[in-house]
Amino acid sequence: MKKFGMTILVMFLVVLFVITAIGVAAEKTYTVGVVIPYEIGWFTAFHKGFEQIANKEGVKIVWQYHNYKADEETKAIQNLITMGVDAINLTAVTPSSAEYSCRLANEANIPIQITESGIAEGKGKPVADIDFNWFDVYRTVATSLRRDIPGELKVVWIQGFAGTPPVMQGIQGFMDTIKTLEGISLATDVQYGDYATAPSLNIIKTLVQSGLEFNVAIGACQEITEGIIQGLREENVDLDKVTIVTVNGGPMDVENVKKGYIDYILSLSPGLHGMICAQNLINYLKGREYQKKSYSPIVWCSKADWEEKLIPWFLDESWFPVVEEFARTGQYKPELRAK
Repeated sequence: MKKFGMTILVMFLVVLFVITAIGVAAEKTYTVGVVIPYEIGWFTAFHKGFEQIANKEGVKIVWQYHNYKADEETKAIQNLITMGVDAINLTAVTPSSAEYSCRLANEANIPIQITESGIAEGKGKPVADIDFNWFDVYRTVATSLRRDIPGELKVVWIQGFAGTPPVMQGIQGFMDTIKTLEGISLATDVQYGDYATAPSLNIIKTLVQSGLEFNVAIGACQEITEGIIQGLREENVDLDKVTIVTVNGGPMDVENVKKGYIDYILSLSPGLHGMICAQNLINYLKGREYQKKSYSPIVWCSKADWEEKLIPWFLDESWFPVVEEFARTGQYKPELRAK
């Protein structure tokens, strides 16, 4: 009888231990460190999207910033390692800085996910790489322009920061593509507007005043496109004679397309991208299906269909099922939005 009682006691303790262990696991609150350049424009929407998913999942976030400086990126990663976060999401300055940051995280046994930088060859490895396919973004712009606009196309193109991964990959995608197409070329070298309106306005005004002939203008973000529009109007250029394309689809672009200033939008949403990055990394932490390498969605929109197709920068909870599906399968299915 005494032996039987002991057996019951042991079984009770085992069951209690298992239940306690399950309870502890279920109650664990993860903390994710997120490194971005700053919180302006694009990254405001990225921040918002990431935060929405983290809140839904009960995950805490610690934000760090590098202002597109590699030494500040390293400092941000070291800060997060010292804090003991459970995982890191990094928008790196360059592919080389991404590799070094991954090496630091690997040595600290902290999983790290990279986005929008690519990664150089080396020992540092991320658990996932969630990006936009910048090569494909500008390949889509080139092929869509050629398909949708008849005649000879002379393109002025104002990009962001020279030498950064999205810019370099985008230029390669566009240039490689137009070599395969007839009747489309750059009117002058790619210009750099640093993702800002004022320098882009000055660039386009200078080009117009120089007598350069072009009939297409591409802005690499909403701020650059705003500068293009302002500059052309100040120089009294007839906007009906210039096809204006923006690679963004942010709130400023939406206002400009409503006014009839923008003809085409390559829609890519930092808000949706932030949601996808957050969901993917949290799925990894929680042992769910996730994407090791994936590209966030892009959509080509015209004046006629942008209201139907454009992916907004700031999204509500109805997009959660779309995000969950993308993190699970890598497929963009906007039809899954909650009604």
